[in-house]
Amino acid sequence: MPTTAWRFAGTEGADGAVLKLKALDEQDLINVQDMTVIRWPEYAGQPTVYDHVTEEGGMVSALMRKVRRETIDDSMIETVKTDLMPGTSAVVLLSADAVIDEVAKAMQGSGMELIRSDLSVPDQDRLRAMIRQAQQGPGDGH
Repeated sequence: MPTTAWRFAGTEGADGAVLKLKALDEQDLINVQDMTVIRWPEYAGQPTVYDHVTEEGGMVSALMRKVRRETIDDSMIETVKTDLMPGTSAVVLLSADAVIDEVAKAMQGSGMELIRSDLSVPDQDRLRAMIRQAQQGPGDGH
């Protein structure tokens, strides 16, 4: 399953993306296995990490889901933290079966930027192009 990291201007950009990704997951347009949100508030000394933001419910049920599902590698989270600056946020996403066109449309206007991925370079380039095209919207043609 691919892991991707998306940066947003502003510390709330990642929160909006999480809500949209959860909704897309419920519609079977992406299979979200795990998500981590990293925020670096403007005047904080370092980023804050919120692991496994897809988990809901009590500690026992969350532990059972974690045992059954793959999780994001800690080294990816640490690397993404170095890609942020004060006033930004990121979502690190472990997912599968994404309908990229639909995901890109849902994220339109969010200003998200792919900053890290374990995809091959050609797949990363293809993903960036699809996201860029969806961000421009129909009729822009650039």
